[in-house]
Amino acid sequence: MNGLLLALLLAAAGAEASAPQLDPLKAGFEQALRRVETILEDDREFLPGFEPRCTRASASQIATVDRGNALRERYLNACADAGAEAVWCAQSLRPNPDSRSTFECTYGPSQPHQLIHPDPSTWPHAFGALRLVSELVEGGLRVCLINNWWRPEPYNENVGGAAGRHPFGTAVDVKFCTMDDKERAFDELCRLRAQGRLKALGYYPGSTVLHLGVGDRVGNTWGKACP
Repeated sequence: MNGLLLALLLAAAGAEASAPQLDPLKAGFEQALRRVETILEDDREFLPGFEPRCTRASASQIATVDRGNALRERYLNACADAGAEAVWCAQSLRPNPDSRSTFECTYGPSQPHQLIHPDPSTWPHAFGALRLVSELVEGGLRVCLINNWWRPEPYNENVGGAAGRHPFGTAVDVKFCTMDDKERAFDELCRLRAQGRLKALGYYPGSTVLHLGVGDRVGNTWGKACP
């Protein structure tokens, strides 16, 4: 690790870098690594052992979700016009079905299990990700599920999401049917990322899910580095 990166990590941890203070230095370095990991790693609901939270949404937050849900037909029509497959368009509106209990804890059991960003200017991020999925399928890869496009607070925090990704409607999570499909998709998405087709790519060990951050503000990878 170079000195600049070490200094940045120590600064983030608030640690002093003087030689006699090796124990605080080590503690500060470990704390900084945890902070960096928190920044870079999204969708912790896919990681083994993650315990979801249950912060209830406020009335205004639920009202925002309702405004987005009222745009369902407009979203689906725009998605089709953008060249995305209808089945993927419909699935992109669905939160992770494995986290439905957390969704109901957040919004109540009567809330439709659907999330649509109420600002149409964010929709092209989803459409771009869905077109990438179609290309992967055309290349012989099998996709079983797409979800988690828009994931507003506090639901996003409840499932361990990063603050700067899904709440802005900039990414989707794609569940591949097998680990082999996922690994091959990862390699292809790394190639497409090098071409500027997406900014962030998240890999979750032990899961067949990949995070496709077409419009993520932080353009990075996590879980596994691109070749």
